[in-house]
Amino acid sequence: MSATLDYIASGLPTLTGKKIAYLTECATQNTFCQTRWQGAQDAAKKIGAEITLFDAAFTPATQLQQVQDAIQKGFDGYVLSPVADSTGCANFKLLKATDKPVVNINSPMCGNADFTAGTAGFVAMQTESFFLEHIENAFASCEKACKAVAVGGFVGSDLFTRWENAIKTASAKYPNVNVVVDQPGSFDPKAALTVVQDALSSHPDAELVISSWDDMTRGVEQAIVAAGKAPGTDVRIYSVGGTTLGLEQVKAGKWTETSVLLPYEESYYGVVQLANALDGGKGITGFTYLAQSPIIVDGPGSIFLTTDNADTFTPEY
Repeated sequence: MSATLDYIASGLPTLTGKKIAYLTECATQNTFCQTRWQGAQDAAKKIGAEITLFDAAFTPATQLQQVQDAIQKGFDGYVLSPVADSTGCANFKLLKATDKPVVNINSPMCGNADFTAGTAGFVAMQTESFFLEHIENAFASCEKACKAVAVGGFVGSDLFTRWENAIKTASAKYPNVNVVVDQPGSFDPKAALTVVQDALSSHPDAELVISSWDDMTRGVEQAIVAAGKAPGTDVRIYSVGGTTLGLEQVKAGKWTETSVLLPYEESYYGVVQLANALDGGKGITGFTYLAQSPIIVDGPGSIFLTTDNADTFTPEY
């Protein structure tokens, strides 16, 4: 992160005439994706480059076609947010063969935990280590034996796999926490409502729910209320997103915590790293972890937003 910030502080280059392909798993499908696309556009405008969107809509086959199309059109550099690890790796190799710089954002690839050698940089938040921090923070709230419910995203997706691996690792560290239900919620509040309703019916003494997305957590909260329990009191809720909704619910005491995601910075810094590569590539390399960004360090001081620090953070989506 420091190398990225230092490069920005030194003055970004003017790259008029340069053309960037923004190859992403999503751009319009939800507010996270929309905010991230805006960050990419703003960064491209800052350096005077032209940026073109290729939205795969979460479909690996579509992203492959778009990568091939982008290569044929002869862009000067690429920002790649892969749909999946393995297909993303294959797409990266195709892009790398053009000898044009490639920056990886959002999701790691090629079996790597974060940075992939050969890229001009990696910018992200949602690595497995991020999810582990989130889950361990939730599990640490159990001072004695307690039951927890976990609701994740799309089964089979890389995000869900990283989420599940983090739960397993955290469970080994906190043997007093019994994850009695662990189900996908497909980022859908209705699906989460069903999962948590069933969980509380079978395990009415569960006192903790971990969720991987704020919008999905709306369903978690509804299920707790429907069970005649007070969200945030009888059942603690730990969510992911740091959205406007999430922060409102934390301030209201209905959710215990929401962990910050920074889609705008993710793409903005990604384009900045690509600008460095296009301008000679003498500076930035490696993994830029967004938890170390100024909006966190100079604000709440933590990725965990609670009633103690909620007023120091302004949601960006």
